[in-house]
Amino acid sequence: MRFLFLLLMTTAFIADLIAEPVVSTLTQVQATAGMSVAEDGTLYVADFGDINTLAGTSLYKISPDGQSTLITNQLNTGPSGNLIDDDGSILQSVYLSNSVVRVSQNGDITNVASGIPGPDDLIKDAQGNIYVATCPFTGGGGGVYKIDNNGQVSVFATDSSLGCLSGITMDDNGDFFVAGFTTGGVSKITPDGQISSFAQLPSGGSHIKFGNNEFYVMMPRINQVARVDRAGNVSILAGTGARENIDGSASEAAFRFPFHLEISPDGKKLYVNGGPDGDTTTNPIRIIDLFPETETEAIKINAGLNGAWFNAETSAQGFMIEVLPARELVFFAWFTYDTMLADSGITAVIGNPGHRWLSGQGMIMDNRVKIDLLNTSGGLFMSAQEAQITDPGAYGTVTLSFTSCTSGQLSYNLANDLNGSVALQRIADDNVALCEMLSQDEQ
Repeated sequence: MRFLFLLLMTTAFIADLIAEPVVSTLTQVQATAGMSVAEDGTLYVADFGDINTLAGTSLYKISPDGQSTLITNQLNTGPSGNLIDDDGSILQSVYLSNSVVRVSQNGDITNVASGIPGPDDLIKDAQGNIYVATCPFTGGGGGVYKIDNNGQVSVFATDSSLGCLSGITMDDNGDFFVAGFTTGGVSKITPDGQISSFAQLPSGGSHIKFGNNEFYVMMPRINQVARVDRAGNVSILAGTGARENIDGSASEAAFRFPFHLEISPDGKKLYVNGGPDGDTTTNPIRIIDLFPETETEAIKINAGLNGAWFNAETSAQGFMIEVLPARELVFFAWFTYDTMLADSGITAVIGNPGHRWLSGQGMIMDNRVKIDLLNTSGGLFMSAQEAQITDPGAYGTVTLSFTSCTSGQLSYNLANDLNGSVALQRIADDNVALCEMLSQDEQ
């Protein structure tokens, strides 16, 4: 009873604490193709060249502060996607030679495999096999080719539904995901090569990357970056759609035919490579900071944050948080009403008006946790009837962060481009002392 009563309390509005993703320019370089980024933030970028001639021959190394160094300009024409291998060398697709080569840190080039039509982005599995997304320049359907540890090349997965493939990524279950540049479809490919439809983009996709329990996809034709949750729901992460290079917040920034995309190993940044229609003019390397720092540094998520939270502007709803430190896991429940958030369009996603309990769990990532939401509905009061539960992730995700033991921020990303944030305040101070003690211990 106390919890339900406190959920209806109204207090002063808590200001937003976490900004939306921010786009900035790292450097300008004559490189228009694929990228890969090392643990220390060093970036490797190839130059595909003019889209009509594909005459690029270079691979650059860019330091975290934006200083570029030429590694080699002796690649066969049209170097496209690349991958940092375990020994620090670069596995580089070379488009017009239908091959994958290895480039050492001092620029030595050796052949890895040939006979791969239109190779672009690369990924490597735990067994050391290399998988290459392909889009033949001469036409025909794309697919995924496999290079085994002996250098043998085989067709791993191909189907007319895939279309031209520029990018490939792998999720934490070992499944592959590709985006069709000509179809706009995102397809899932199992480790044994079985293909199924996963999501539909509003425009053709090029490079795709998995991180933070979701997928990021570049859409060059409409100059935007999409995000796709684990259920296949698509929303816009960054870009107004205008074809120009403008830095700023993700909703106000713009890109000029961005084609290549990479994610940092820690999942905090996306790197975007694109310029004036992919020609050889020097073009910007852009960074999307997915979790920009706030004026007040976030505290470490700890068990002292457990309990009931709410927001004063929507006081008839509330949130329960349970941190399980030993499992690095957070359980989360959002008690709400459809009609309370009708102005933001969330009613259309959740369903019929009435009470809703959105819940889920997620792994702790430093000072944040990202949670896949489930929607529970259909149960009757004092009845044995089981509530209906949607598939995991079907209602999007929330991200939690806390700037103190009594205040925090919830950012939500639901289907149909429903994005926003909710400032959180603790309802009761029962666990504040524990939170403060744990926060001090972690400093």
